[in-house]
Amino acid sequence: SKFPLPKDDLIMRVPQDELGCDQYPLDWPPPAAGGMGPAPGWISIVQRGTCTFVEKALNAQAAGAKGLIIVWADEFYVDLVAGNDTKNETGVDIFVLGVGHHLGERFRNASVLAHESGTEPPAVSVTPYVSSLMNISELLLITLAACLVALGAFCSTADVVVSQQQQNGGSQPVRSFQAALAPHEDEVLEVDQWQALSFCGVGSCFLILLFYFMQYAIYVIIFCFCVGGASCISQFGAICLNYYFPSLRNKSMTCPMVGILSHAELIAGVPAIILVLCWLFLRNTPYGWPFQDIIGAGFLCWLQRTLRLPDMKVASILLSVMFFFDIFWVFISPLFFHESVMVRVATGGGTGESVPMLLRIPTFGDPFGGDRMLGFGDIALPGLLVSFLRRHDLMSHRSGCRGYFLPAIIGYFIGLNVTIAALCIMRMGQPALLYLVPGTLGTTMVIASCRGEVGLLWHGVPVPAPGLLEESQSSDSEACRAE
Repeated sequence: SKFPLPKDDLIMRVPQDELGCDQYPLDWPPPAAGGMGPAPGWISIVQRGTCTFVEKALNAQAAGAKGLIIVWADEFYVDLVAGNDTKNETGVDIFVLGVGHHLGERFRNASVLAHESGTEPPAVSVTPYVSSLMNISELLLITLAACLVALGAFCSTADVVVSQQQQNGGSQPVRSFQAALAPHEDEVLEVDQWQALSFCGVGSCFLILLFYFMQYAIYVIIFCFCVGGASCISQFGAICLNYYFPSLRNKSMTCPMVGILSHAELIAGVPAIILVLCWLFLRNTPYGWPFQDIIGAGFLCWLQRTLRLPDMKVASILLSVMFFFDIFWVFISPLFFHESVMVRVATGGGTGESVPMLLRIPTFGDPFGGDRMLGFGDIALPGLLVSFLRRHDLMSHRSGCRGYFLPAIIGYFIGLNVTIAALCIMRMGQPALLYLVPGTLGTTMVIASCRGEVGLLWHGVPVPAPGLLEESQSSDSEACRAE
């Protein structure tokens, strides 16, 4: 609402009815310390439950309170927002705040202790909170996500670079870091159109399962995140060690359920395990986010390295299906489940844990703290398209704005900015793919249409070099004349 906030400090008081649903006694509030009469301004602290927020506010207002603090039963409270006509509609003309359980109990205990001991009660001052449209945390998150998409594309296309180097340098094997990074054929899974369609069904079943059984499934997710993260980090570490120290490729031992391990894999596994353990023990503290982001970066780059889209047809099916998937589970699911399934799952479903499959950046300079988050799917899915476009550019001998990779990265960056802006303006969870799919897939199709290359992209065919294209057209013309 637009009610003016009191400028003076407000004494905090806990009414006899801790829920604030009963009318306050006529002698409320109690005298201030020293018997000098009631404080000139005070605020009531009540617990959530039993009656409506309006009833709590009206009771506090009738007793002379300047405001009301409602203490939630957990740390996941919601903003108590109201329109400009709140006073006319409900009769409430004081401000009402919602606070998490931990902070609220500190307020309540301090107020009760001061009242029982006859000392001066605690006081608070209230100022309006104005969120900035773009915080440094959002900029860091956007930059990190865009860099990971680009880095994953370079990992995914290392084999094309090596192949072109071999063609230019003859039959001699190429010894470069990209050659070490290039995935082997048995490591790559090429997604077909049916697998792309199944992403929606499998993802929906997984979300519903988590929605109803999050109290059990969250620990399975944490375990899988630790195991998968340690594996991805150790694999990238082993690639680096194999390149710089070729002798470490020698077999070291055979591990059950894992197979043969080289010296490089054993050495790289040590920091990977330490990294995962640091995250595991610090995950619910302000110090856990760097470890989660490092593990997530390794996981996302490895995913782009091993999953491959063969053409724009499969890419369009995948991103279009997931576009509507994201919208449904964020915006439409509350009609069936009474709350957003995607938001509920992403925030841990009230378990006190949060799903680790997301990038986290703490909110710097915000008095409310918290984290800015972006799910892995919002990086991995557009990243698969970007990887395909870089592969197509390399095979077409294009670079920069002449190709499709750079425009897609720019479109992804702009789409993330729009997502964060929508989040700040609407103050509710946003389906990021609603903005990222038009920014990547939409940008690519528009550029391809202007160039007349939609057919080539659709079937994953490289664009012929200008000389080859003219020669091909000349051959076709001669064949037509011969007929």
